[in-house]
Amino acid sequence: MTARLMAACAVSAVAVVLPVGVTGTVAAQAATSAPHALASGWTPLTLQNGWTGSAFGTAAAAVRTVSGIVHLKGGIATTGSNPVPFTLPAAFSPASVVFVPVDLCNATSGRLQIEPSGVVTVEADGGAFSNAACFTSLDGASFARSASSFTPLTLQNGWTGSAFGTAAAAARAISGIVHLEGGIATTGSNPVPFTLPAGFRPARTAYVPVDLCDATHGVLEINTSGVVTVEAEGGAFSNAACFTSLDGASFAKSASSFTPLTLQNGWFTAPFGTSAPAVRAISGIIHLKGAIATSGTNPVPFTLPAGFRPASVVFVPVDLCNATNGRLQIEPTGVVTVEAEGGAFSNAACFTSLDGAWFAP
Repeated sequence: MTARLMAACAVSAVAVVLPVGVTGTVAAQAATSAPHALASGWTPLTLQNGWTGSAFGTAAAAVRTVSGIVHLKGGIATTGSNPVPFTLPAAFSPASVVFVPVDLCNATSGRLQIEPSGVVTVEADGGAFSNAACFTSLDGASFARSASSFTPLTLQNGWTGSAFGTAAAAARAISGIVHLEGGIATTGSNPVPFTLPAGFRPARTAYVPVDLCDATHGVLEINTSGVVTVEAEGGAFSNAACFTSLDGASFAKSASSFTPLTLQNGWFTAPFGTSAPAVRAISGIIHLKGAIATSGTNPVPFTLPAGFRPASVVFVPVDLCNATNGRLQIEPTGVVTVEAEGGAFSNAACFTSLDGAWFAP
């Protein structure tokens, strides 16, 4: 068991009254805004089956490829029951099926299943499609189009690759950001599926959110030695063993070229051997790194500097204590609010990882 899990979120549960617009409830998120103009390089997505875009003040749904990595942005919603919101144009479709974690209503976990045909299906943790229909954020969702320029990973301890038609497990470093791809599974109980080669290891321990079986939340604990451990929300390792997607998982190798973030409201830096919080813009994508915690109740840990703020509100999935699901709500003013699934702020206070979090400004 990792030190982070052994800590068991010693911060006591507290009743937190969040500002209007950050509670994650349907009522608080009921306002929408007109679509914002797309930044250069982004291709608008044509929604279908009753889905609508720019939900709750987010950007219009769009897609862009940067160095072989497909990035999505915007927020969508529907009053219907069809889980297919759009089909990616051929230029953005993956070579193999991918499963990418996304944020849903009330900071619940979900995923996009994206076929080589480009057809995208939204799935919700526990089959609660109402959370996906209420709100599905595309911010922070990415995947590799193919295995080109990726280095295959050697699986160990009984883990096997290409689960459920996904690509083989592999890694690639682009401008200091390590991207993973593929899907893995095991019939055993050892949570260590592979060790990253030296060129892909973080300078400090990183915790990166991933999708597990049935769209449940999980996290990769990646140590400086390269050893990777899969953790499942609620300790349900069976979900990780059944299926762990590496698609969309990324982290910064070091703090090089990153701008440190100034914490506020009692939040402090680098719990459990992680790195200090920082931000960097790479090819039009804003990447976050590090981890934070607090002994208080204020959900606003920092405000992004002007050069790193989004044009529209974004909702980005992140990992919290005990491998629970959470999200960052980031306003155009730069104000960042941490929200926890089920309103369990104690999980956010205990530990909030920024590793793997990104968005398009």
